Amino acid sequence: MGKYAIIIVSVIIFSVITYSHGLRNALFLSNTRVVQSYSQNQAHNIAQSAAMMAINNLRNDSNSNFLPATDNIIHFPSATGFELWEELSGSYNLRFTNQGDSLLIMNSTGRFEETIYRTTLGLLVGPSKWNPNLDQALHAEHIINLTGGSGDLIIGQVSINSISENSVRLGSQSKIKIAGDLLIGPGGDKNDVIVGNMNNISGNVGNLSKRFTYDMPIFPDFPTMAMPAIYQGETQLEPHQYSNHYFTEFNLQGSNNLVINTGDQDRILHVGKLNVQSSDITIIGDGKLTIYVEYGLDVKGNAKINKGGVIDQLMIYYKGNPEVDLYDETLSFGGSTQIIGSLYADKASINLNGTASVEGHVLTGGNNVTVRGNPNLESEFSRVIFAPNGRVEAQGNVHIKGAVIADTYYGSGNSTLEYDPNFGGELPDLELPTGGFDIAFWN
Repeated sequence: MGKYAIIIVSVIIFSVITYSHGLRNALFLSNTRVVQSYSQNQAHNIAQSAAMMAINNLRNDSNSNFLPATDNIIHFPSATGFELWEELSGSYNLRFTNQGDSLLIMNSTGRFEETIYRTTLGLLVGPSKWNPNLDQALHAEHIINLTGGSGDLIIGQVSINSISENSVRLGSQSKIKIAGDLLIGPGGDKNDVIVGNMNNISGNVGNLSKRFTYDMPIFPDFPTMAMPAIYQGETQLEPHQYSNHYFTEFNLQGSNNLVINTGDQDRILHVGKLNVQSSDITIIGDGKLTIYVEYGLDVKGNAKINKGGVIDQLMIYYKGNPEVDLYDETLSFGGSTQIIGSLYADKASINLNGTASVEGHVLTGGNNVTVRGNPNLESEFSRVIFAPNGRVEAQGNVHIKGAVIADTYYGSGNSTLEYDPNFGGELPDLELPTGGFDIAFWN
């Protein structure tokens, strides 16, 4: 072989070696980029998924751990720690900043192996759907008192935010008064909070992991005053006779019964004062009837509103008498009156006496809800008594089925509160002043 041939072969061999080395480097770099891209995508997915998880929690839990107090910051799980997410083979960290209860800034960091991805989003803090946590028989803010009678009984879990002395007051005998668990406020000592015979509690006594918050939903705006109308004792009202009308007074007395036809859609009846005594109102049609009452609601005798109907057919909103001092007004229902529907009183207290009943949910921002005598609250319907700012008192042979939210709860006589999550009607479609958490931006 000549020297030129040797040189040519050497060049070829060198070229092949160089090409092979370059190819290996290219493949290595390509694989590295693939791994880096995969890791980046996984970290990205974890950060985005953690943010969506937090948004859903904020929107669906009024006691969410992800909402700091006004102008405060919280971290999850800590300022520098990461929460393991096994399903995504990574971990995440969340930081929340509440800016004046109007904007919530969330910083979400996803981590996959050694790769980090960060995203920032802003949530507008606005109205949200009222959807309270109703998974127990009773929640009270300050006091639960079951010393009024030997037969008082609560069936189901009970909780209280208070950790003050003697906040839960039981009887002296060994008879069961709470047939379920009792949870007291975070950090509270049961020996301080509970007074009475501990054998009154059949379940366990423990602590809430956090305080429960129950805010009153926004009381709805009433319709603007429309065409004035006078109810003249008609036995049936068609939609065109009451829709977009305002009745200063709506009086039904004696045997002057009334049928209200909603037709094929939801309707509104707007009245100044609704006075029904020993008369019946029957609702027909496919729509729901919402009654807005401005300043007077008087239902007595054997009066029945929505006679023979179902709870979801009727909703009554009562604003309040402007001539009575705020929170001093009381709506009293006696005799054998019956309202088959839900009632929301803005500031008035509510008394149910005798065999009077509200078959639906009862909401009030007032000071008291009193159920005494032998009211017909023990029917097959389960309902919510929602008075987070007030005192709920059950007196005598009263059987309340459903759930109660109160500031204080008193049982006296032989009262029974039995938890039943199968509420007989849907909760009113209302909003809370905050908690909407619409996305303003996402970077």
